[in-house]
Amino acid sequence: MMTGRNLSFTLAGLLVSFSCLAQVPSSTTSDSLLTYLRTHASTDTTYVRVMDKVIYTRIYQKADYARADSMSRQMADVANRLNDWFGVVRAYRNRGMVSYLTANYEQALGHFKKTLDVAEQHNLPPSVIYGALGNVAVGYEKVGNDPMVLQTALKAIQLQEQYNLRPRVPTTHRLVGGTLVKLGKIQQALPYYREAGVIFRENGDLRGIAIFENQLGDLYNDIKQPQRALPHFQECLKLGKQLHFELLQFDALDGLATSLRMLNKPGEGLPYAQRALQIAQKEHNKLAISTIYATIATLYQAKKEYVQAEDYLKKALALAEENDYKDERKKFVQQMADLYGEQNKYHLAYAFQLKKNKQVDSATTVRTNAEVQRLVAKYETEKKEAQIKLLQQETLLRRQEAERTRFMLIGSVLLLLLGVAASAWLLNRSKLRRLEEAQTLRKQIAHDLHDEVGSTLSSISLLSGMVNGLIAQNRPEQVERAIQKINTDARQILESIDEIIWTINPGNDSLHRIALRLQEYAQPLMESKGIEFRFTVDASLDQFPVPMEVRRNLYLIGKEAINNLIKYSQATQAVLRFEYQNEQLKILIEDNGKGFEPDPSSQRTGQTSMHQRAQAIGGHLAVQSAPGQGTRLQLVVNP
Repeated sequence: MMTGRNLSFTLAGLLVSFSCLAQVPSSTTSDSLLTYLRTHASTDTTYVRVMDKVIYTRIYQKADYARADSMSRQMADVANRLNDWFGVVRAYRNRGMVSYLTANYEQALGHFKKTLDVAEQHNLPPSVIYGALGNVAVGYEKVGNDPMVLQTALKAIQLQEQYNLRPRVPTTHRLVGGTLVKLGKIQQALPYYREAGVIFRENGDLRGIAIFENQLGDLYNDIKQPQRALPHFQECLKLGKQLHFELLQFDALDGLATSLRMLNKPGEGLPYAQRALQIAQKEHNKLAISTIYATIATLYQAKKEYVQAEDYLKKALALAEENDYKDERKKFVQQMADLYGEQNKYHLAYAFQLKKNKQVDSATTVRTNAEVQRLVAKYETEKKEAQIKLLQQETLLRRQEAERTRFMLIGSVLLLLLGVAASAWLLNRSKLRRLEEAQTLRKQIAHDLHDEVGSTLSSISLLSGMVNGLIAQNRPEQVERAIQKINTDARQILESIDEIIWTINPGNDSLHRIALRLQEYAQPLMESKGIEFRFTVDASLDQFPVPMEVRRNLYLIGKEAINNLIKYSQATQAVLRFEYQNEQLKILIEDNGKGFEPDPSSQRTGQTSMHQRAQAIGGHLAVQSAPGQGTRLQLVVNP
């Protein structure tokens, strides 16, 4: 969802990734380009390039989005006819930008995917594919598909590193960092944010540096550290003034106001918010105006000045509804419900909460109401017909009542007894099955806790008892080693419990989640050993749920193989690939290390355990290796 604090950042992230764009034409140049289009036929690629520059001007100088989209459609047709695949990519890129800037993110993602499809299908240079991947990742971010953000952005980063592409784009690192923050993995996110800052400075991009400072401020606000956010927003504001970048100044001022509200200083935040409102009104940016109205409302709410808060929030909501800013509208409605709730106006809070929860659009509602009316009318008709039939049947029953009463009574009793018996049998069977499943799960959790946690806790207990004696004996070196061992064991317990919780969590019951979990486990280990790591996963795997036991064994096999690779292979390159082919899941882990001579009778490196786990889930594990020729491990399973 686009907020006031990232209006300039998201736009700049896309612009940077479009490294193939030409410089912005001047007004004189733009006029001459239009003259060229009017006086020349669309018979060569030069015509397509000129169209691209004119469209660029329409988007970024004149904000004429409707005309830019129309010309981009024409540009795509001409480029397709000329087999100018670079031109086709640029045309769909422009259409994606128009959709993006008009907050139609689903449509923008579709256009960005088209640029990637064309670039890959026609083997365009890696730099073009790199930029397309970055924009697809931004599209996934806007529609809230976090797994695909990570997959696409990491793929772009790997491509850049593989071909040493320059200039690098900071967008992909920022996306990975931002997604990890949303998943609560702050420490894993920080290196990606730092690398994004390095890239901005590496490119000598003062504008990018300023935007990055704003993003860092947002990050610290998101993790509830507003005091650390303030200097970043202040630096962003200074650079925004130096660059005469109004939207960036707006973002910084909005961020400062938000930070001060979080620090319980809403009075100090109001002047910043009012300055941001002046900029938004000067730029005639309705999205920014609605956003800063909402920020001002939160400041007045923090000051307990509810009348002003309600007034500004109503203005924000009215703008969002008028311009169909769907994400902002949902956020402001929720904010309104919270505001009324804080004032104990529960009837109003309830009304807005219902409005927030109602996700069906008006067209669907109309269709639903019409369907309801049709069903009601049908029901009334059928009810009347049933009443007529019932009267007829009652007349007939009266005539036969004497003969049938006894037989009906006997039959009803028998049917009732049979129904009770069948219901009892089914209920007991269902309860037994649920008890068996619960017992199996409890045994599995107990077994895992005993094996993976119990022995380590015993070790910590023994070491803790030793420390006091070592301190009394004045043996500091042994004390330090014992404490380090306790720290190591404690981390191991945390990792084991995290894996157990992940395994039993039904939200992880998909092959795609297993793949991402293994990548998350392998990436830092590979980096620590300087191994170039490539990870690919078939996106369709998200459609396949798997039972807990299968998921657990798949993960442990992959984890064991990765540990073996790290410990023994001495590799410089490694691949982890998840594929779905011919209704079979194939997991490949391959390296270019020193290899070994396979020995079926050997118990080395946990191979026996991996084979047993593969058999337990009906799979087949094949290990291929030879001295000096690396190792290839492939697991094939029918999900």
